[in-house]
Amino acid sequence: MTVRFASQTEIDNWDNLVIANPDGGNIFQAKEFAAIKGDNNWNPLYIVADNLYILVLQRKIPLLGAFWYIPKGPGISSIGELKKVIPTLRNFAKSQGVFTVKLEPELLETPDNIKKLARLGLQKSKAIQAANTVVVDISKPIDEIVANFSSKARGNIRAAQKAEVTTEIVPITDENCSFFYDMMSQTIGGRSHVRSLDYFKKFWQSHYDAGTGIFMFAKSGKDILSMDFIMILGTKATRKDAASTRDHTVRGASALLELSAIEYLKEKGIASYDLYGSPPSSQIKNPDHPYYGFGTFKAGFNSEITDYIGCYDIVIKPLAYKFWQKIGERIAHHIYYQQNHDLYY
Repeated sequence: MTVRFASQTEIDNWDNLVIANPDGGNIFQAKEFAAIKGDNNWNPLYIVADNLYILVLQRKIPLLGAFWYIPKGPGISSIGELKKVIPTLRNFAKSQGVFTVKLEPELLETPDNIKKLARLGLQKSKAIQAANTVVVDISKPIDEIVANFSSKARGNIRAAQKAEVTTEIVPITDENCSFFYDMMSQTIGGRSHVRSLDYFKKFWQSHYDAGTGIFMFAKSGKDILSMDFIMILGTKATRKDAASTRDHTVRGASALLELSAIEYLKEKGIASYDLYGSPPSSQIKNPDHPYYGFGTFKAGFNSEITDYIGCYDIVIKPLAYKFWQKIGERIAHHIYYQQNHDLYY
């Protein structure tokens, strides 16, 4: 296997090449995500390993070297495929002065996979993108999909329909971004850090302009009750951001919005809908988990929680990596937050 930087022609056609990866492509490996991170102190690198197209986000760490992060990638679909790419990727990264490469492929977290990853010499590290989620197979007829919903989800949908809740796709304007952001901040309610409105506006609008992102709202009359931002790449869709009103005078708006999203995505030829983020399967019924409510809602559309492996590191310079793990990463996060008032990743 050979590894090289992509040509300009390949970069211009990057999203289509990513879709051709064994995993069917991932929106966090797409050019739009690279552009967003490029505006937030990352240096996007486009790398080709034989026929595998890999987006790498790079930062230079003083005294240690370059740090590489591969969000939701590389786009392999098995441990065997990962095993083939690691040696050449390691050597290529080493030639570029890299001290560690953080991988995040969507491989299932099974005891067998964990053992195999350890045998590959990879070091487990903290997940960055959602490692636990709910994925809905929407390739089936809509009646079969709805039949797989929980009785509570179906009841909520009927209640919203009876209350004449409507859903629609709306343009991602500055006004809609501000409204979405305010409601999303209230929905999250301090459970996690919320990036700035400018960050989200740029994120949402860049995907909208590229045709890879939509806003979908649920309304009762003129009142907006629930909102989704959905990213689309190839035959996959991801519900990246969502918000709903804290006033529950109208029951089931959020559930109806998901049904409408599924119907819309099916029309667009989408086969897989990732609701993006939940407690791990072992904690989905734990009411003390900070994301219990979110997870319970999403599990109403598929009770099977998908647990991915999260992040693993290729260690290239052991001493530099040891320092990074012990104190360097924590210092980098602190300094970055002090300077930018934002998350490092």
